Amino acid sequence: MNSSPTDHELLRLFAMKADGTITPEDHEKLCQFLADSPHARREWFAFQDGEDALQSWSQRASLIQSSAPAQTQAAVAPVAPVKARTQRGIAWRITAAMAAGIVIGAVTWALWPQSTATITPSVSPSGSNVVIQDEATTSAVAVLTRGVDLVWEDNGTAPSLHEPLSPGELKLRSGVAEIEFFQGARLRIEGPAELKLVSAGEAFCKSGRFSADVPFHARGFRIGTPKGDLVDLGTEFGLDLTGDAPALHVFKGEVELHRPQTPMQLLTTGQAARMEGSDTMSADDTGFAFSRDLDSRVQASQRQSFDAWQQTAAQQLRDPALLLRLDFQDGAGARSLKNTAPQGPDVAAGTIVGCTWTQGRWPGTGKQALQFRSLSDRVRLKIPGQYRQLTAIASVQLNGLNIRQSSICMTQGLGAGYMHWQVLNDGSLCLGVGEGPGRPDHGTPVRWQDYISPVLFTPERFGQWVHLAMVYDLDAREVRFYLNGTRFSTHPIKEAVELSPGLMELGNWTPTPDKRQQPVRNFNGCMDEFSLISRALNDAEVRQLAR
Repeated sequence: MNSSPTDHELLRLFAMKADGTITPEDHEKLCQFLADSPHARREWFAFQDGEDALQSWSQRASLIQSSAPAQTQAAVAPVAPVKARTQRGIAWRITAAMAAGIVIGAVTWALWPQSTATITPSVSPSGSNVVIQDEATTSAVAVLTRGVDLVWEDNGTAPSLHEPLSPGELKLRSGVAEIEFFQGARLRIEGPAELKLVSAGEAFCKSGRFSADVPFHARGFRIGTPKGDLVDLGTEFGLDLTGDAPALHVFKGEVELHRPQTPMQLLTTGQAARMEGSDTMSADDTGFAFSRDLDSRVQASQRQSFDAWQQTAAQQLRDPALLLRLDFQDGAGARSLKNTAPQGPDVAAGTIVGCTWTQGRWPGTGKQALQFRSLSDRVRLKIPGQYRQLTAIASVQLNGLNIRQSSICMTQGLGAGYMHWQVLNDGSLCLGVGEGPGRPDHGTPVRWQDYISPVLFTPERFGQWVHLAMVYDLDAREVRFYLNGTRFSTHPIKEAVELSPGLMELGNWTPTPDKRQQPVRNFNGCMDEFSLISRALNDAEVRQLAR
């Protein structure tokens, strides 16, 4: 940047970043300010702390006002509640800061012992008198629970297994998918098929073959079609929209069939009817997919994926630039991870601390993973050398973001060339690189360059297995982030610094061993693969490893 940012400009960018309304251009500008200006970085951390403090004080004021005696409420009442994050702006923050000061004074006065009476707020977190500020929301109405050989019409936006689904269209080119609606109905789709999710209890099926299980709690589940609607009364049925004579088959229970200009027709167990015409016939379950049939097919599909991963791994092992490859296939109860890279003898096995073993991406195949849950969980590694190019690859399942920064792979300490690959609390990926000759242990700070992606991990992606890659390329002067084999974002490198991974940790971070209070950076989730390659993989190579 040619000029230093003003405080007003920083506050504007901070506010838009917090609100989630920042544009890509302003996001890049903010990242550049944070990289160039120590003052900007100090203001950013102060802003984050201020956000937490304002929210905390506003909530405490609401609690005290709702539960304190009348004379105490009078002292707190003039303070207006803080508005929702989506409505606030810079002017609000100035007002909120003043309001927080008033709240602090009012609360201090209210809590100061003026008589023998004491204030003991007793408010249930589930009560209607508690306002949760900035609560996460979702528009999802269903979840993709299982699938066999799924090929979607648009693979770029195709849903992943266990991904929550919002209202909208789905086009399945081939395979079988099972969707569970939040109200309890289970719908299986056989491609080719087109449908639209409407709500947690409704879908519109345009074409394809469908079968559904509707338990008692999901009674009233509705499916629309081009020829009419059906309302399930707790049953198991099949809907064939593949030919010229679409038909509804009821295998168990009752279904109401509503067609234009035709009285409602009630179909019961063993009955079927065409969507055009009122004659009934015998239900035929031939050709429909049922949950009981999916079990073996899903297991076979997972085995194929696991076998394909092993073949890809065998090819990767032939790469002479492969420094480290952890496949997490160590023996049961192992407390170290073997480096399987043939060309990486200088990289010792990783030491497991605290983590527990669990199943990996493909349950039932023998694929293993480590689970990171507590602040003690980590894997310790040492990667010698300096690198102009480095590719890091990890297969992870993130279960939540409840701290400011969650480590994927971070070098111990804050030195020049050190790398910190982590997930920030807004769900974006960040690669931090130490720059300059500074030595924190000698009182000289190291400049820090952060490369921050757009938001990747939203609540809808929690619990899903994803393939992440980070490429640091001094020759191309850029940092690249990848999600499931597709480039997610690219960031120019400002200062040429070779990476020195050194002593590092997966899923955690230790700034310095002799520090009594350590920051909490633990990863909350699972990991079942990690690799480091001393060259910059291109898009095609990353895509191949993510298959």
